[in-house]
Amino acid sequence: MSRYLAGFMVLSLLVIAACSPRSPEETPAASEAVASSLPPADYTSLANVMTCDWPVKKTDPAESLLAVYKSYAQVTTIPGAEGTEEKGVVLYGNDARRKIELFFYDEAMTQVSTVLVRGDSQWSGPKGLHLGSTLADVEAANEKPFKLGGFDWDYGGYITDLNRGKLAKIKGKCTLDIRLGIPENGGPVADSIEGERTVISTDPAVIAARPVVQELSVGWSKP
Repeated sequence: MSRYLAGFMVLSLLVIAACSPRSPEETPAASEAVASSLPPADYTSLANVMTCDWPVKKTDPAESLLAVYKSYAQVTTIPGAEGTEEKGVVLYGNDARRKIELFFYDEAMTQVSTVLVRGDSQWSGPKGLHLGSTLADVEAANEKPFKLGGFDWDYGGYITDLNRGKLAKIKGKCTLDIRLGIPENGGPVADSIEGERTVISTDPAVIAARPVVQELSVGWSKP
């Protein structure tokens, strides 16, 4: 299986309009219109923070998610590692800022394995980390250096060892996965940090490359 692997707090009527999947009168077209008028992302809003129980629990089968999210949920194929595609569920697929990809352990899609955000999604995770968070942001949230895979290969940039830091102990019975990559405005990528190898966040070459979080996910062990 690929590594791609809550309570909802009402902060304002805008958040309800932008985030609730349970409004039967709302159409996808209306949702997109609201999304286009949203202010910059609020990564502190509990409505937008992934946890072990929000917006999806590991016990949520695809059938239940489709019933709850209605037109905002779609069974489709999702890009995986090494050019593969996997059958899963996408929530808010028409809104890049709300999009979430769900992978399952079984063909019947009864057991969620991973809840993944990437691209332009504005969901965040523990300690306020989100897509675009810097290497320094991740290290500060973890309160310790960490190890990650070398860049520029299929599994590059994944954090492989949090060194028993704060991010290794997130609340709940799920795991946090973070993948960093080099953005267009990043620094030079030295040969010493490329390819199938392990590097450390304090390596001057890693720091000079200025990687940022490009994928963020929570997941559960196989039942």
